[in-house]
Amino acid sequence: MEGLVISEDENHATDMALATDFYELTMAAAYYYSNNYRDRDFASKKIAIFELFVRKLPDNRAYIVTAGLEQALYFLANLKFNQKHIAYLKSLDVFKHVGEDFFEYMTRFRFTGTVWAVPEGTILFPNEPIMRVEAPIIEAQIVETVLLSTINFQSLIATKASRIVSSAMGKDVVEFGSRRAHGIQAGLLAARAAYIGGCVGTSNSLAGYKLGIPVFGTMAHSYIMSFEKEEEAFQQFSKVFPGSFLLVDTYDTIAAVKKMIRLGIKMKGIRLDSGDIYHLSVECRKLLDSAPRYSNTKIMVSGDLNEYLIRDLVRKGAPIDIFGVGTELSTSRDDPTMSGVYKLVAIRVRGSMKGIKNRIRRKLTHDTLLFKLKTSPGKKTCAGPKQIYRILENKKISRDCIMLEDEGQYPTDLAIPLLRKQFERGKLLCKLPLIAEIQSYHIRQLDLLPSQFRDLDFKPIEFPVFISEKLKGITMEFRPT
Repeated sequence: MEGLVISEDENHATDMALATDFYELTMAAAYYYSNNYRDRDFASKKIAIFELFVRKLPDNRAYIVTAGLEQALYFLANLKFNQKHIAYLKSLDVFKHVGEDFFEYMTRFRFTGTVWAVPEGTILFPNEPIMRVEAPIIEAQIVETVLLSTINFQSLIATKASRIVSSAMGKDVVEFGSRRAHGIQAGLLAARAAYIGGCVGTSNSLAGYKLGIPVFGTMAHSYIMSFEKEEEAFQQFSKVFPGSFLLVDTYDTIAAVKKMIRLGIKMKGIRLDSGDIYHLSVECRKLLDSAPRYSNTKIMVSGDLNEYLIRDLVRKGAPIDIFGVGTELSTSRDDPTMSGVYKLVAIRVRGSMKGIKNRIRRKLTHDTLLFKLKTSPGKKTCAGPKQIYRILENKKISRDCIMLEDEGQYPTDLAIPLLRKQFERGKLLCKLPLIAEIQSYHIRQLDLLPSQFRDLDFKPIEFPVFISEKLKGITMEFRPT
């Protein structure tokens, strides 16, 4: 597993237990002293079920690309509180009335639950569960913040990358945004998410080292400026790195390309980073094609690009081979948030129901399911653990149906269940795919997406998502006790 660490120092990973909103920990103590939670047997009989989903898409988006599952599962598999963490909590005034037995429980704390999730790279729509967590209530509650931050951020960037790559219409896109990312970890995970979304590589060396993502780089203007003559910089760089990309817009772009051709400098391509990109790319292509040995030289462009600028360049027929996209991609600059939420949808009680009241319950073979939902205006949720069934027609997504997990298979052989059991009793159930495999899966997902959802200007009024009649009935029937 790629995990969360960004260096060989394991302190970052082992401190992740405290990377949570403080109220998760205060709730944990309150849960512990309620309903005989201290009785391990009782706790194991009362399982909370949470679902993680996105209420509303970021602006101008028509779908979500899910990402971050591997890091989320790594966190769950390695979650624990050490003595330093416990000492810190004990030192806080808010915990001064909490008994020693709670802190002893926290030293033994491990995530023992089950996780259902869609594979990374899956295309989803609002209100469809990305992940379902089933675990004793304290375990399911404490993990909320990290799961949300991990899935929200990477899904946000993967979705942005997918849009940008689609706008390039088959031309390569490289992620260039580490220097604009909100910290080292964000830069690394943005590179990962961008690759899942279809980028061919990244400028982030750490992402290449740790994740195996292809790395790209040319040179900075400072390199050119450090030489007395521009052509000396080109000659020296191409001598060390024959067949590289050379930055040509430090002074006069057209003059620089003419110098390179005249001197016969070996290069794979040139990079344009400023000015009128369309005009310069056309003029540079003419120069390169006029010299036989440079007809295969590629043109890379960068400099505050986004999906709309790229689309316009492609539509104009700009002779550009590679787009380097930085700030707009790695920060999702036009809308830098994904409104993922993590909500309690049910509690599964094994054995006796004595002392437990709920207006909506379902008796199952070995336990009882107590449905839970939020009813406040604007934030109402659907009760119960769910499955998503995707129905394809003519090799395109026709509709998704959200059903209660125990309703059985959607009544057609063409329906594909999207949520898969990934994690059980604190352990992975199968080997996770390589990042290149995740990218390939996402590309296949894009092929299933109706064309209007890939249109940058398409703003869907509604999505092809339906709720089963049984799920509707449960939700409508619910009344707070």
